[in-house]
Amino acid sequence: MQTYFSIVFYFLGDLTSKLLQYNITNIIFYPIYRRLMLISISFDKNNIVWEDSEKKESERINFIVKLKR
Repeated sequence: MQTYFSIVFYFLGDLTSKLLQYNITNIIFYPIYRRLMLISISFDKNNIVWEDSEKKESERINFIVKLKR
């Protein structure tokens, strides 16, 4: 259940990030964006939503090596 909350808060933060492109709304929406992403991280206990990019890259490389054999 916590993973679903993490996904929801990540999605809301992603929507809020679209408003960060404009200088006027940047000051208002950045604290909201930051808070949503921090809440999403706190709900993601098993690193499903926020998995490490290094781990993801190494898994991709291992998959490519297996395909080449």
